[in-house]
Amino acid sequence: MSVTKRFVFLAFVGIPIIIVLGWFSNFLAMLLFVVYNLVILALLVLDFTMSPQTPFIEVTRIDPDRAVIDSFVKLSHNAENTVAFNVQNDSNFPLKIEGVDTVASRHFAVSNENLTHTINPGSNSQFSYSVTPSKRGSFTFTNIHLKVYGLLGLAIKYHVYKQPLEVKVYPNLQDLSKFRLMIQKNRLLPRGEKTVRLFGPGTEFESLRTYVDGDDYRKINWPVTAREMRLIVNDYQIEKNQPVFMLIDCGRPMSYDVKGYKKLDYAINASLVLSDIVNQKGDQSGLLVFDKEIKTVISPGKGEIHRNNLMDALYHIEDTKDTSNYQAAFRELCTRQKRRSIVFIFTDFETLEEAQELTGHISQLKRWHFPIVIFMKNEELLNLAQNSDRHINEVANAFLTERKQLFRTLNAMSVPNIETPAEKFSTTAVNQYLRLRG
Repeated sequence: MSVTKRFVFLAFVGIPIIIVLGWFSNFLAMLLFVVYNLVILALLVLDFTMSPQTPFIEVTRIDPDRAVIDSFVKLSHNAENTVAFNVQNDSNFPLKIEGVDTVASRHFAVSNENLTHTINPGSNSQFSYSVTPSKRGSFTFTNIHLKVYGLLGLAIKYHVYKQPLEVKVYPNLQDLSKFRLMIQKNRLLPRGEKTVRLFGPGTEFESLRTYVDGDDYRKINWPVTAREMRLIVNDYQIEKNQPVFMLIDCGRPMSYDVKGYKKLDYAINASLVLSDIVNQKGDQSGLLVFDKEIKTVISPGKGEIHRNNLMDALYHIEDTKDTSNYQAAFRELCTRQKRRSIVFIFTDFETLEEAQELTGHISQLKRWHFPIVIFMKNEELLNLAQNSDRHINEVANAFLTERKQLFRTLNAMSVPNIETPAEKFSTTAVNQYLRLRG
């Protein structure tokens, strides 16, 4: 129990009167002091006694639409989410109540609090506040604390209600409807840019053409060659209705922050947006998450259940400080997925050794699938390359040269690769898919 500001005011308001009376009679001043304090203390005790006990106040966690929560609540990462609970007053008196929830950790920023209400007898009120999670994963909100003011406004009673709530912070897909709308209106590709059909990596026949040096002899169409009296080869394009896999690297290079978010968060959001667009286009999407070992594999599929499986697999994925094992990831995908697939690899590198690890094993993947590598543009490195300090400038440019060398190596291997700013990560991935499926 504690006292209100009203009680403190009453305790001090009599002091000037007692001081003035003390100039005439110390006895009367002392008597008034004792009587006055006994009266306000009696009022405090009466107020505390009259205030309802815990059984007269019921607390229930609810969704903002006042639906009772069964097991857990979903929140969106780096977005404002509303959390609410209901307080029922079963006493015979109106009660002023302040509520406080036990937010799980420092990863939740609280705002827009609506946590003080006067509740009439037999009525209830919804207490709510907003939280913005800065970290994905599973958390637990434990107790709800109520501060109940006495009927006379002198005493405060504190009640604690054990209301554990599991909170799952999922990737933020609030812009997903925007992508769907842009797809429907064919507005996602940059204006004037046509879709591109890539020949060679697929197995679906497209056309015939004359053989040129470097063509795979296995593509020679011998019956047509015999008729034309010159070497003719088959051209192939990416198969229709084929699976699309998202490979997410959660190793050390993906643990760095870019514009307030981790690279891994951008990759996860891009993968979920891409998966949704892939399914919307009638294709199937799959997932593989890895660092030094395989974290998660989900076979290609589509539909609401499949989308929920992807969300459940990704909401708690965390970055590590390990060097990623591309060889193990590519081998796992080739073992599990026999049918040729488009494979989007969301990764990055900070050292030449990491880049060589990627290029050294991607040919293994390219034999059976069609890989596309999506990198995030290192804008901080670009800024350092413009630094006036000569030493910083030289080091930054050396790193940029290594990045360009990786891109040249992948191009020489006919592996599509894109370096894109963080804010365009999802758009770039979707656009690349649309070009292939055009």
